Amino acid sequence: MSFFMLVLATLLGGVTGFLNVVAGGGSLLSLPFLIFLGLDASSANATNRVGILLQNVVAVWQFRRDKVLSLRESLSLGIPASIGAVGGTLLAVQLDERFLKITIALLISFMAILLVAKPRMWETYRETSWPTWAKWCLFIAIGAYGGFIQAGVGFLLIWALAGAVGKDLVRANALKAAIVLCFTVVSLMIFFSKGLINMQYGLALAFGSMAGGWIGTRFSVVKGNKWIRYILVVMVVISALRMIFGAFGS
Repeated sequence: MSFFMLVLATLLGGVTGFLNVVAGGGSLLSLPFLIFLGLDASSANATNRVGILLQNVVAVWQFRRDKVLSLRESLSLGIPASIGAVGGTLLAVQLDERFLKITIALLISFMAILLVAKPRMWETYRETSWPTWAKWCLFIAIGAYGGFIQAGVGFLLIWALAGAVGKDLVRANALKAAIVLCFTVVSLMIFFSKGLINMQYGLALAFGSMAGGWIGTRFSVVKGNKWIRYILVVMVVISALRMIFGAFGS
């Protein structure tokens, strides 16, 4: 990797780290970049997780310092997501990626509509009536998607944490970081065992994404729910369109 590409990867890591912590969709930038550097899609999908792991280590640490994250609650949701991630990662080469991209694009487009039409759903903490088994099923499914491709999983987690768990966006973002950290550890172990991770590229992205993740946590806590919702609207629309065009173009 040349010095210019090293700097570019670090800067891109900063942007993706910020977006992943505040909203989601950062992998829609980093995955094409890794492929541009010469990695095949499978290796890019695996290598991208190095930066995601480290940015969420930083994010979880900062959210804990800001007292908006419960580790007990993180584990209660991170465990089912990690179980799902095992299946998603192992089946990554067998599933129909085009169908999955279209489905997820439709889901996050629906979330964009809710973000605009029902702001109180995302900005207010409330009690929910979802039973524990239903939450487990939901987070196992989301973890499976995260293990498979990662891109866009943050949007699904925020939707689930707001709708099924009842968190406002600041606390949903904190829990999202902890849950992603849990299942990324599992996915990385599997990808590493398959020899798919390029550590040079992964660490270059990770260096920037750690800084971006820290900035994202501070932005989330200081700016609050309304600003997060604005960024979410923009990112889910862009990500949904990109997924749809990518699915039909592949």
